[in-house]
Amino acid sequence: MTSRPLRTVIIFKSESESTEIYAETLNAHNFQPIFIPTLSFGFKNLDELQRKLQNPDKYAGIIFTSPRCVEAVSEALQLGELPGGWKLLHNYSVGEVTHNLALSTLQQLFTHGKQTGNARNLGDYIVDTFDGSRNLPMLLPCGNLATDTLLSKLAENGFSVDACEVYETKCNPQLGELLERALVQASDNIEYLAFFSPSGVNCVYEYFNTRQIPLDKWKLVAIGPSTRRAMEALGMKVFCTAERPTVEHLVKVLLNPQESRERLVRTAAATADAN
Repeated sequence: MTSRPLRTVIIFKSESESTEIYAETLNAHNFQPIFIPTLSFGFKNLDELQRKLQNPDKYAGIIFTSPRCVEAVSEALQLGELPGGWKLLHNYSVGEVTHNLALSTLQQLFTHGKQTGNARNLGDYIVDTFDGSRNLPMLLPCGNLATDTLLSKLAENGFSVDACEVYETKCNPQLGELLERALVQASDNIEYLAFFSPSGVNCVYEYFNTRQIPLDKWKLVAIGPSTRRAMEALGMKVFCTAERPTVEHLVKVLLNPQESRERLVRTAAATADAN
């Protein structure tokens, strides 16, 4: 029996601890991933963050919206330990990767909300489940491209947030070289381009737009609703959308994209009815 050829997916995502899991799971479903790191990061204001971390008694908890935020906290501690008082507070994270990184690098700091998948859902989750005092602020390490979605949701519901900008996001200076290599080596087999973040969308779009390479020759996959909105704002035609940033959700929409499109139609109809 002849095996089916693998369907190539370019994934605009930095390689991390989850990369191997992504590769194994996608291969098992007849997909061949090519990972292209789209963004580069640089830490900033770590002295300020360190001072805040030494005073858990001044906060209601901490919120991590990306693995980079956890890494910033680890860097700020300079191989020291996170004060134990944080474990007694209300701590949250977006996504399993961020949750697991906090556990492994910050003395088993447990965070709630890993199932939420994006800032909007996390905001709803915090508002619905928070049972502490709102007199103290939540500490929010964030990047320079952070949106106001989470801040606005919390402020509307009586929360105070101490946002500390701890890293800058830029386009990976090697993005063009990596993309060119992938497009040459696997040009005939590439079927999907999968985008993991709005900022990554902007970097990749700039590359293709500058070179006048049409994106409609591939099926464009959005990971999460904010990424989809960023793609649509640039006129990119989204083939399907994974609800959450996990390999299971990615495989699900690759195997059954129609379900993703039907879900979007239902969501749009429900929003229209609510208005």
